[in-house]
Amino acid sequence: MNNFTWILLFIFSFSISAQNIKGKIYNEKSTAKNIGVFNLTTKNYTYTNEEGDFTIEASTKDTLLFSSAFYKPHQLIVEDKHFKITNVIELKTQVNTLGTVNLSNTPKFNPNKYQANLAMQIANDIKNRPYLYSPPPNPQGDLTLLIDFFKDLFKSKKMKDTPPVPITYKNFYALFNTNAIFTENLLVNDLNIERKNIPLFFDYCDTKKLNDNLLKPENKMILLDSLIKFSREFKTHIAETDCILIKD
Repeated sequence: MNNFTWILLFIFSFSISAQNIKGKIYNEKSTAKNIGVFNLTTKNYTYTNEEGDFTIEASTKDTLLFSSAFYKPHQLIVEDKHFKITNVIELKTQVNTLGTVNLSNTPKFNPNKYQANLAMQIANDIKNRPYLYSPPPNPQGDLTLLIDFFKDLFKSKKMKDTPPVPITYKNFYALFNTNAIFTENLLVNDLNIERKNIPLFFDYCDTKKLNDNLLKPENKMILLDSLIKFSREFKTHIAETDCILIKD
């Protein structure tokens, strides 16, 4: 059997193992848009469109997770039949009714561990990218500094006239996949977000409508403080939801 035949067999075997699954997601009243569809096996993800439709690549026995900050998460184990139909998924709205919540076993934020890890990450970032932390020398003297001052002044005025752009869940995914400080390790070990809840946490942060100026390197500490606050709120929300599910 020649090499060309082997290549064809490989392509054929791959094509039958990974296929597209199509579906539509509803809530109790209508179709649900912007719902996260995550393939937990391959780490691929997508979101439903305005009509609640989605398409995602998967293989048999993959696990799909459907989640949003306002709905209870739903999982689907992929079977052969799911490739042949348009799968209809119904999500239940989260009920924010307070119940008796036992937080004694909830992991607590460790400020000493957080500060040590953060200091090490920032030190490494300064070493690798020093140009983000200190301005370069100015060979043109004070005149250039004065010109730069007026440029910044006019730029600042222009920015005030521009409506703020919120940070979306897609921005959070991009940030935590490319940044040396904002990593999965920070989410899991410092903010105590369980790995399975990371997509849901990003959706929760999306609802806060943070200004995307916080994504700039010079604003990283402000963004980090916001994420610490959101993680505490999110864990309380999850604890309340678990309590309700246990009662049900």
